[in-house]
Amino acid sequence: MFVLTIDRRASRRDRDGLDMRAERDRLQRDLPHPVLDWDVNAGDELQALYDDAAAALAAVLALTATEQWHVGLGVGAVDEPLAGTVRESTGPAFVAAREAVNAAKERDTPAVRGNEWAEQAGAVLGLVCAVRGRRSPAGHEAATLAESGLTQHAVAARLNIGQSSVSRRLSAALWHEEREARDSIRALLQLADGHEPDRAAADAPRAPHQGATQSARIPARHAAGRQTP
Repeated sequence: MFVLTIDRRASRRDRDGLDMRAERDRLQRDLPHPVLDWDVNAGDELQALYDDAAAALAAVLALTATEQWHVGLGVGAVDEPLAGTVRESTGPAFVAAREAVNAAKERDTPAVRGNEWAEQAGAVLGLVCAVRGRRSPAGHEAATLAESGLTQHAVAARLNIGQSSVSRRLSAALWHEEREARDSIRALLQLADGHEPDRAAADAPRAPHQGATQSARIPARHAAGRQTP
């Protein structure tokens, strides 16, 4: 299972603060739907429980992009039967999420905690966030439109530029490589949660491109499938 704990940035300096209940409702509406809904955990913290690696990753990336939250993702077991809310729930994944959000505050990037697979997922996630953070405004705009599902032809029409210009912007933004890295993060999160990676999602057809790197490989020392408890 995947516990997302987020804490508002600079909350001590901003005395006005946010309406945390309204923010909770917005996250519940705009992000992938969790198993246990978003809820105010303590002070300026919000928390939710996911059972799907892809949904949890999508939520982490969306929250990070706002630059409004310290984002921590904990991977592991939760105590069953599940409680009615995240505030009433317990288990190793919740402990890991606490460690992760504390680490995120120190490094100013999202953090993942749990077993060694979770740590590996966090390392690749940090790389993806670094790539996103170094994009030019033009590259960010093109990548955002492409990520929404538009073809390069449609992106070119939307931006009123040539398709070759779109291709160059996406290449400079490392958009294709980022998508492959996200597949690796998802696979590592599934391994951290004790499941084999979902090959169907990883093998989905992709638009051809030049110069794309291979997906990040699982460390050789794990090749035999050993999972850290």
